[in-house]
Amino acid sequence: MELQLLRLQLDDCQESRTHIEKVSEDKSNFIAILSHEVRTPMNGILSMVELLQRTRLDEEQNSYVDILQTSSNSLMSLVNNLLDMSKMEAGKMKLNKDPFDVINTVEDLTYALAPRAFEKGVGIHLNVHSDIPLFVMGDALKVRQIIMNLLQNAIKFTHKGNIKVSVFLLPPKFENRLTVKIAIEDTGIGISEEQLEHIFEVYSQLHLDKDNIYGGTGLGLSISKHLVELMDGEIQVKSMHGVGTEVSLTLHFEQYTDLPSIPFQTDILQGLRILLLDSNVESVNIISDMLTEWGAQVTTTSSMNERFFDELYHHAYDLTLIDLEMIDHEQWLKDRLKIQQQSIFLLAPLGQKVEGEFRDTFDTVITKPIRKIHMLNSILALQHSQR
Repeated sequence: MELQLLRLQLDDCQESRTHIEKVSEDKSNFIAILSHEVRTPMNGILSMVELLQRTRLDEEQNSYVDILQTSSNSLMSLVNNLLDMSKMEAGKMKLNKDPFDVINTVEDLTYALAPRAFEKGVGIHLNVHSDIPLFVMGDALKVRQIIMNLLQNAIKFTHKGNIKVSVFLLPPKFENRLTVKIAIEDTGIGISEEQLEHIFEVYSQLHLDKDNIYGGTGLGLSISKHLVELMDGEIQVKSMHGVGTEVSLTLHFEQYTDLPSIPFQTDILQGLRILLLDSNVESVNIISDMLTEWGAQVTTTSSMNERFFDELYHHAYDLTLIDLEMIDHEQWLKDRLKIQQQSIFLLAPLGQKVEGEFRDTFDTVITKPIRKIHMLNSILALQHSQR
């Protein structure tokens, strides 16, 4: 009798399991079909918005088009996130394994999103170590998706200060694999200890208020965690309410080539004397470390005053780097005449127009966030032209 009862219970359990699996599969199929049906007209809308932006529009019409584009992109992002969650729940999310450049991937994404930070008056900086190989084997699209989610969050919740994106190697955790750490630090609104406990839950929005000024579905972090774990990696969040947040990823890749990402000798700028004018402490530290790593001698200053020009008059610098925010344009056109023989690079935020007579006063313009390879190539080109 007991055996028969157990068999009946087992049959019921099996039937329930089959039913649950069928419901889950039906839900996944429904979301996949719905996502496809929504994305098709959404792509049409986005294409028409792009075409509309190329036509002559007045200021009011431009503002309407901008809202239309922002709303369309948000809806497309929501559809893609729902599809990803559906695939994960159904166990259908698969990894690709192709060669890709980790540093270029991170830098390209940072460049794409940096103007949003600059518009808010927030600095964004790249701190990329040079010992990462040129190519690794992994799923570039999923790495991009993770970093984009995290970087968009950092920009959304940071209203002053800085965002720093760091990439460096860790001692390998697995044999014949590389361990890369990617960290995104911000000086944003931060997260309380209580909120940290729920940070990776599906549909969890950490910063809710009556005005819903931040928006979002709460899917981004949950999806990022799933993707990181799918790649046998780890994701950690450290935060303090009102101070800022650091999200770090530890990812493991197969090495595709042992060529360094930035091929140079550590003494390639040996003996070069450089004066750096920048008031942003984070920026000064990163640029100074970068140049010192290549053998240059770096002197820093934080104000374009008489002392700055006195420094240029009395010391023979090979190159001066000046941040755009340090310059009064009209005054600079007069002051530049005093130092005509000096080689000067301008450091300007990506998207900032630098043109005309003002642009002609600089040997070159290096965009922020600074890519190491851009900085190095610009300095080497200057040295070559002076020979």
